[in-house]
Amino acid sequence: MPDNINGHYIVREHPVRIITKCRSHSKGTLMSFLVGVMIIYIFLNWIPETASIFFPVTNVDLMSRTGAYDRQLLQVMPRTPLVMYFYGMFFTGVFKFGEALYTLTYIRNRKVEYRAISEGFSMYGKTLALFIVQVLIVGFWSMLFVIPGIIATINFSQAFYILADDPSKGITQVLSESKIMMTGNRMNYVRLLLFYLPYLMLGYAPSLVLSDLVMRYNLSQTSIVLIGMLAEIPVFIAHGYICLGRAVFYELLQNGSFAKFRYAGQDAFREMEKLDPADNN
Repeated sequence: MPDNINGHYIVREHPVRIITKCRSHSKGTLMSFLVGVMIIYIFLNWIPETASIFFPVTNVDLMSRTGAYDRQLLQVMPRTPLVMYFYGMFFTGVFKFGEALYTLTYIRNRKVEYRAISEGFSMYGKTLALFIVQVLIVGFWSMLFVIPGIIATINFSQAFYILADDPSKGITQVLSESKIMMTGNRMNYVRLLLFYLPYLMLGYAPSLVLSDLVMRYNLSQTSIVLIGMLAEIPVFIAHGYICLGRAVFYELLQNGSFAKFRYAGQDAFREMEKLDPADNN
């Protein structure tokens, strides 16, 4: 398979090299970068979780009132507060865009720009529409079978990065370009995420331990949420590392190799160039 397809490259860099380069890039600035990731995590997770304390009505409660569902089905369904559904629908797109712009800015300029996180609000309608369209398409394919839903998710994985690079592009164009970019790169992307799996496992370990302890005691909903939020702190650290890897993957889709990176942060990715001639290919 050729390295360049429709103007985009096949990412042949090994995930270990990508992770190593990300570590090199973030020396001295990682904690500042993770603060931004924490801000995004708070808005996407902690705020809706806190809101659920004050608005505890769940999807199961609503269905029980309508009487439209079988009781046995309701017993096995997860009790998710409705406020979390609505919050996720209206604000996930904004912060996914902010995360993409924030991470790309950090990668390219080796500088932390917290204001990039809120840039999605300046184009709220487009970020909301992009997120909803993604959810609808992925949901449709997932109803047919799990695998098509996963493939659709991977196909659209670059959509918010593309929009962050050029906010003038339309929803259809962004989704189409993302699908084209991922042609021949789906397994490479999955392989990169699998190499980040240990980070996620370590990040979620405290939550799993505490959730087991919480189940043994009759705690209030407020206590459960607060304990869960504290246990999630390692998760956003793991998520920060993954954000860097995904952004670099997007850069490699456009450039093909670290040697072709041309911006302020390039030296961090090319500092091992003499020891690693593969960057010159």
